[in-house]
Amino acid sequence: MNCYPKYRAPETVEIENRVWPTRRIVRTPILVPVDLRDGNQAFVNPMNVETKLRYFDMLCRIGFKEIEVAYPAASSEEFEFVRRLITENRIPDEVRIVVFTAARKDLIEKTMASIEGVRRAMVHCYIAGSELHREFVFGKTHEELVRIAADGTRMIADAIAERGLRGAVHYEFSPEEFSDSNIDFMVELCEAVRTEWRPRGKGDFILNLPSTVERRAPNEYADKIEYFCRKYSGMADTVISIHTHNDQGCAIAAAELAVLAGAERIEGTLAGHGERTGNMDLITFALNLKSRGVETGLDFSHLPEVTTFIEGVSGIKISPRTPYAGELVFTAFSGTHQDAIRKGMARRKEISDYFRQGWKMPYLHLDPADIGRSYEGLIRINSQSGKGGVAYVLESVYGISVPKGMQPVVARAVQNEAERTGREVTPADVHRIFHEKLVSPPNPGFEMLHFRMGRPASADEKTTEVEIEMSVDGKACRVSGTGGGPIEATVTAFRQCLDIPAIQVEEYHEHALGSGADARAIAFIGTKIGGKTVYGTGIDESINLAAIYALVNALNHSRD
Repeated sequence: MNCYPKYRAPETVEIENRVWPTRRIVRTPILVPVDLRDGNQAFVNPMNVETKLRYFDMLCRIGFKEIEVAYPAASSEEFEFVRRLITENRIPDEVRIVVFTAARKDLIEKTMASIEGVRRAMVHCYIAGSELHREFVFGKTHEELVRIAADGTRMIADAIAERGLRGAVHYEFSPEEFSDSNIDFMVELCEAVRTEWRPRGKGDFILNLPSTVERRAPNEYADKIEYFCRKYSGMADTVISIHTHNDQGCAIAAAELAVLAGAERIEGTLAGHGERTGNMDLITFALNLKSRGVETGLDFSHLPEVTTFIEGVSGIKISPRTPYAGELVFTAFSGTHQDAIRKGMARRKEISDYFRQGWKMPYLHLDPADIGRSYEGLIRINSQSGKGGVAYVLESVYGISVPKGMQPVVARAVQNEAERTGREVTPADVHRIFHEKLVSPPNPGFEMLHFRMGRPASADEKTTEVEIEMSVDGKACRVSGTGGGPIEATVTAFRQCLDIPAIQVEEYHEHALGSGADARAIAFIGTKIGGKTVYGTGIDESINLAAIYALVNALNHSRD
């Protein structure tokens, strides 16, 4: 048994005066989905032709202009899919499809047959260049590997020329396992491929430098990309592309740093599907840029529909914590977060003017509405939630603006429910608890049966008289009183006629519920009864009755 360590840090590239850390991404690279090939091959049950056609249509609607569609020589189904795209005229004029092949003559011939009649396409050839593959998978020397790549490129160039497609069909080459390969050998290999292809311009030739298996930190991958771009002689006529995998959870970071280092094109998949832990998630990458003010030209305004479709074809649920696409990514359970979001949403215009940008919000770096999400799910309630979250749910879902002083009362009742049940409290639960606690308490000691309001004949215009039929602990009684309005008159009646301590109204709020003919009034009263501060809420078509109901409910809460 050897005594070598089981794991060892990968070798790094010595690069002086690296510039990528000083750069920012100010324009989007070319974003290329490989879902239909690389993503599909990793599904337990790969897509059939009809499903792939629907997937392709979705990618076009989102706005991708270059789409890798298949490995046509791999199966008759893959071949048929490419043929149908072309013969049924499904490829928009502005979209270039990419077909994938290994550097073998029979596979290249099959691939070329699949794209017969295409207007615009790219043939993508690959060979792994790492020492691990060269020595232990292929059993080849460095010179033999270079010759295989060059010969494959020549066969593809000849096949394209024979069909008169040299201007319509372009070439992409991937030295697979680039990130785990000797960087100087990578330059040598790619120079040989370029010599055989003889690019006619920047868009005619792509070098794709993949992190096929993520074995190193994102900054080290960026160093390799910058080093390659310095040493490779064909930068003027070559597009540098990358393809990152997520084995160490850093595919997005690796891609972003690689762009700073010189990459102009990125391959990935929607929701990050692909071998093992998957490819870089194009949704996350694109929306990261959008959130920083860099437009990508992609339309994710209907993202929930996109993710639902992807879940259906893949058979894999998207994690609720997946950036942008997950169910919970815009949701706050914490009380402090909820309070900040509620306050921010209420002052959106002020915040926008202050920071001179359309969106800036506590705990939310992107407007959920931009990707087809509603604000309703921003705040959800559990035992960790606070008064701000409860108030936000009542206001945003039910239009009930609970006064600040009353919010802790409602929040405590909701928190008690969450702790009792050990589960999330839904908006419907919050609404029910609010009614039970403040609007229609169960088994009330005080109930109003009938209410009449008028003006005494001998009084001035500002004096109001009320007569109320009550049930007090099941016994009927009648009370009356006068005052400078219905609330004051009712308080007077209760003080004089009921066996209760002194009542003092400390705050009063009201607003409409709904609009038009169906609108009702909701009133909130904060009172001090016998030295104890209690609250009540009333709802009625009449604002006067709503206020009286609120006062009666405050009496009931004084007994809690």
